[in-house]
Amino acid sequence: MTEHQAFERRFIEFGQGVLPEERAHEVLDVVDDFMHRWGYSVRNLIGAELTVEHLGSRPEEVPDLIFRMSALDYFEIVIRGRNGAVSYGGWLTGTLPVTVSSEQVNNRPVLLTTCRAGGQIRHAFDPLTGYRPDAEAVNLPLHAARRLSDAV
Repeated sequence: MTEHQAFERRFIEFGQGVLPEERAHEVLDVVDDFMHRWGYSVRNLIGAELTVEHLGSRPEEVPDLIFRMSALDYFEIVIRGRNGAVSYGGWLTGTLPVTVSSEQVNNRPVLLTTCRAGGQIRHAFDPLTGYRPDAEAVNLPLHAARRLSDAV
């Protein structure tokens, strides 16, 4: 069974619907890290949309966060370990929809995005680097292929 993710709220607009675990200091530290690592501007974060999903955790646990970065074809992921520790969970490239597939790699679901040129881009979880597009993806945008080849 696959499930499309809804990006219905902006991260920067901390309203009543934003849960305490979504704005914890640990989450903001990870956001600060990926902002600097990948060269995002403040504008990208201000317009970033947010969704939550259990990418390997049980439904009763705190979910992981997926950020849709504003004006870019990138998504950034903040995951929680089994002990609740927050860490960088990798990145996706492509456009909506983001689909959580039933296929599992390293005990986490494979995520799919749409390629602007058509087709889907498959993203699998690696315990050392987090989510990344498959290296052999033929429909990977050039900017994402360059990022994929950068040392993390």
